Amino acid sequence: ELGFKVAHFGDDLGTQTGGLFSESNFKKIYLPRLKKLWEVYVDAGIPVMMHSCGNVIDYLPYLIDAGLKILEPTQPCMDLKYLKKEYGKDLIFFGGIDTQHLPFLTAKETRDLVRKTIRILGKGGGYIIAPSQEIMNDVPIENVKAIVETIREERENVLNL
Repeated sequence: ELGFKVAHFGDDLGTQTGGLFSESNFKKIYLPRLKKLWEVYVDAGIPVMMHSCGNVIDYLPYLIDAGLKILEPTQPCMDLKYLKKEYGKDLIFFGGIDTQHLPFLTAKETRDLVRKTIRILGKGGGYIIAPSQEIMNDVPIENVKAIVETIREERENVLNL
């Protein structure tokens, strides 16, 4: 009825090491407002995608309960294996390919990183292959090519993981 395929919200809730709020303040102050914002989409059966930089792993049970279906970006400061194991049945992961270290990696290391990320998050489906953030201009072009080539190679394999 609303014509939307997905509802996309954004609010950075994390740092490299954890959430910006204590769990109790998140539940008491932030979560009720978030539920109210998402309610119309959840009630209409429209998947909710949320952009939040940083490590939001402590908030995920509450976000999922509120209706979160797609986590964007999935950042490597969270344990990707743990995320997939614990929340892979509830969430689609968008991102995950570490961009923070790309300027310093070789093309081979970049390929290995991309392949590993795809194989972790792609196992069983529920993964949108993408970088964890924008690829900045200090990343060698060889690494950008390595990302694209590896995604092309691996995307066919993801379905068989």
